Amino acid sequence: MAVEPKAVTSREFVRQFKAEIAAHHKLRVNHPFVKAIGEGKVSMDHLREWVRQDYKFRNIVPRIAMMRYLACSDEEIARRLYEVVEEETEGLSTGSAGHIDLFVQFAAALGISREELDAAPLAPATAAHLYYVELVIHKYPWFVVMAAQIAAEGTAPPPMAALAKGLVANYDLSPEAVRFFTVHVDADEDHGTLAEEIAERYLQSPALQDQTREVGFRRLELLYDTWTIDGFALASRRP
Repeated sequence: MAVEPKAVTSREFVRQFKAEIAAHHKLRVNHPFVKAIGEGKVSMDHLREWVRQDYKFRNIVPRIAMMRYLACSDEEIARRLYEVVEEETEGLSTGSAGHIDLFVQFAAALGISREELDAAPLAPATAAHLYYVELVIHKYPWFVVMAAQIAAEGTAPPPMAALAKGLVANYDLSPEAVRFFTVHVDADEDHGTLAEEIAERYLQSPALQDQTREVGFRRLELLYDTWTIDGFALASRRP
């Protein structure tokens, strides 16, 4: 006879999920690339290729944010998801600019044009992440997709802060040029908090909690893998 998974409250699930995420070996803050940026050991060729690949995801985020908003059936949450769309496209909540515009400005400071970003071929890991992040919107309940963001946007502030610091210190970039990263420290913390609220409201069953783990950990792994650039070796780093 099959054993039913042990039920926990949604609040307890969030606590457990965050602890499992914190112990995961593919947190981006522990990625060798992040460490090497902090030490000034990433070559300009490597950095520019990383930028070309990271752009591919950043460029679709506004569309993905809109798809998540349109899938939401909770009026209160939908209003807040639309605020995410506004932040991604115009930077309204942080008083900045559209996040893709900030990324393009960062790339330009490294001598990379928007045309070059658009023309760059997708690496396999990048393609896998772009495919998956859209697939799950169609495959899972909207609240599972959003709760899984605990493992995605919810883990972004530490690596974003570390990258901003390292890029200014070691790559002759101004604080203005790295605003994409500094803006995301606060914006992604807010989005991670929203994901936790959604999880506590909707993840009442073991099946939904398991789905959220599945989606969340896959996003965590794909986000990490896209930062590993083929042809540029870095020493492995474990927390």
